[in-house]
Amino acid sequence: MIESSAIAESGIGSRLCRDLGAGRSVITAELAVPATVAHELIIERARGLLRPQIVAMNITDGLRGRPALSPIAAAAILTHAALGVEPIVQVVARSRARNALIADLLGASALGVRNLLCMTGDVPEGSADIQDVDVFALIELARSFPAGLGAELLGTAEPFCVGAAWSPFAPDPAYEVERLVRKHGSGAQFVQTQPVFDAREFAAATGRLPGALADLPLIVGLAPVRSCDHARRLTAIPGIVIPARLLAVLEQASDDADACERYWAYLDEELDWLAHNAPLRGFHLMPIGHSKRGIRQTSTFDRLYAAATKVLGVSMPSAEGVTSTQPGALQTAAAGIASA
Repeated sequence: MIESSAIAESGIGSRLCRDLGAGRSVITAELAVPATVAHELIIERARGLLRPQIVAMNITDGLRGRPALSPIAAAAILTHAALGVEPIVQVVARSRARNALIADLLGASALGVRNLLCMTGDVPEGSADIQDVDVFALIELARSFPAGLGAELLGTAEPFCVGAAWSPFAPDPAYEVERLVRKHGSGAQFVQTQPVFDAREFAAATGRLPGALADLPLIVGLAPVRSCDHARRLTAIPGIVIPARLLAVLEQASDDADACERYWAYLDEELDWLAHNAPLRGFHLMPIGHSKRGIRQTSTFDRLYAAATKVLGVSMPSAEGVTSTQPGALQTAAAGIASA
């Protein structure tokens, strides 16, 4: 087993890893990659998500099991575009043999990728569901890179900063906690969650995490809601739960614009409560629909970003590591994001 508490000493080339190791808060965003070969499309979508405090962008891997551009290729495009933000390549264990995963890790390293998010992955559409390596073995393989490949490596490779996903609202919470403990034991250095719409239930979920996960940075997923109907549709995504009290707020709206305003007010209250009652080390922004809806969704993403920075500016460690005086706000612990 690899100790994830050694985060500050590993992933030298990763700014994300350095920030987490130094106790700084982070904001990441999710870039959904379509089936495309157009460099300019990937760069344009990434530019639409650039904000001063976003240090990294998740590059999705076959989101919802659908074919898409290789996330490693998309990450290379972003790296060479020098946008000032690091890619986090989502790597799924499902539908890949061990040798194929090793080839992916070698390719990612050669192209400058330093951050990985390892997941099981969604069931693929229209192709065989190969399950040669599970997510735990994938995390261990990524953390031991390059020494653990079992093959002679020509050249010098830096270690990866390796993350894992967690679904705090899954139907079997105990099972998800057990999986998170195993991911930590395999070497996961940080965690990103599915979108959180219920602060109190999320705090209860983090309260069930064992002390062994106390050093695992927790990056909380956030996503926009446009209407009551949109909220109900989101519940079809595995791991997303919309509380009845949010639906009640949205049902009172006179139109979609009013529903959006009610949601942002709701989110501000939820995040303010969460910052004082649950462990978090940052936010992962999932602008669902952002890439397809142009100007309207750009405004929506700005509000999502503003909600995150408002909380982090008050309740998280500064760059010098100075902490807030609010109890519980700065503890660490152990979607958009594909199946964990």
